[in-house]
Amino acid sequence: MGKIAVIIALILILGGGIYVFLNDGKIPGIDKKSQTSLGEQIYNQQNPLGDKAPDANPFSKINPFKGVYKNPFE
Repeated sequence: MGKIAVIIALILILGGGIYVFLNDGKIPGIDKKSQTSLGEQIYNQQNPLGDKAPDANPFSKINPFKGVYKNPFE
């Protein structure tokens, strides 16, 4: 009895997944015009910082090792 319930549940889940996949990833029962797929949402996202990303290099302004060691091969 337990195996039959698991098999039926898997068939229902698989059937629902195939149904949503065949509808281009859109969940049925919701307004189709306003609903976008996850791929569209990710692709259409804008960068909130634009081109003003902060400098991530902590040594670009101050080098703590400057003048400490002279490289003999330079």
